[in-house]
Amino acid sequence: MPYILDDTFLTVGYELEIAGGGSYATWRRILNDAGFDWLKVVPDGTPVVDCEIVTPPMPMGLYGGADYDLGELFAFIERNGGTVSRRDLGGHIHIGNRAIKNMTTADYWRQSKQLMRDRGEFFMPSDINCCDVMPLVLVKDVAVRYAEHQNAVNSILPPSRRHNRYCNSIAHIAPNGRQHDQFMSAQSASDMASLLGGKFVAVNMQTWSRGTVEFRQHQATLSVDKLKAWSLLIDAMFRHSDRYRVDYSANTPTTVETPASPYRNGSRIAVMWSLMRRDDGATTRDLMDATGWTAQTIRARVSEMRRDHGEQTVVCNTQQAYGHSYGDSNGEHDLNGYIIPQSITIQRRDNGGLLPENQRGVSSIWAGLDDQLFEYFNTRRDQLS
Repeated sequence: MPYILDDTFLTVGYELEIAGGGSYATWRRILNDAGFDWLKVVPDGTPVVDCEIVTPPMPMGLYGGADYDLGELFAFIERNGGTVSRRDLGGHIHIGNRAIKNMTTADYWRQSKQLMRDRGEFFMPSDINCCDVMPLVLVKDVAVRYAEHQNAVNSILPPSRRHNRYCNSIAHIAPNGRQHDQFMSAQSASDMASLLGGKFVAVNMQTWSRGTVEFRQHQATLSVDKLKAWSLLIDAMFRHSDRYRVDYSANTPTTVETPASPYRNGSRIAVMWSLMRRDDGATTRDLMDATGWTAQTIRARVSEMRRDHGEQTVVCNTQQAYGHSYGDSNGEHDLNGYIIPQSITIQRRDNGGLLPENQRGVSSIWAGLDDQLFEYFNTRRDQLS
């Protein structure tokens, strides 16, 4: 089964470097005063850059209303003298390493903006709305395909981004590159980051521990269409590798801790979870007394927990385990109980590998891209040539 399902989506954040002669403090003030208080505005440290504007994580493709909000932001920046015309300004995107589930793109974007506005933090939903961390083999294949087709990538970006010291080539991990085998054998994200070459490379894995992989080669842009197209190209690369190139059949038994509190504090289901995670768990009657729910509702919530966190997460004990006999519950089914172990063993996707060559999808960066975007990039390439 692929990692990215039809009802899940990846996320993308945008780091925009702007110039124009203003100071970091000025941009921060005027953006906040204009209602763009859902952004981070930070110093860049580069003399030619006024500041770096960092968005909250957005649904990939800028869906859920993110495209409209960015359009308003970009227009405001231009009206106030901001520019991205300097050839050395970058527009980096960060792809989240956990796909989002059980949430609409609009809900995700609304909550992501609100958290940045309220706390200045990047949004990471609870486990019930996040898939497992992306398998490293998927990132490896996307990075290797990017490296293999670097010329194709270069052709849709301006010359200033083709040989740039802030987004150096990763050709050394391409299939014919000197470090390809080492990269594909890497056992950790930090090893991958080192082999890629650190931070200032086209695909940066140093951000993995913060929940993203960074693509640094695109230029700074105030065009929503350009940003959307670039993010959807990267999205298509992940989806194509995921469905047609990566072999997830190799699974590894892995011990993981169950979440201490995955639900909203004080909610009935959170009270249930807390009682069931005690060493001796809780009987159905305990849970009914604590929540006011019926035995039938308790069973439904247990099914929900298993669906969200895995079947092994909740262990059911029969009423005999609590010293009762068959028939003691008089058909109420409330004398059994449940335990959520502190840790469980799951079959986690291994680093795995690629499908055999005769079963593997093509490596082209255009694979899986819809016709409209393919035509867009062909037009873009003609304009830049």
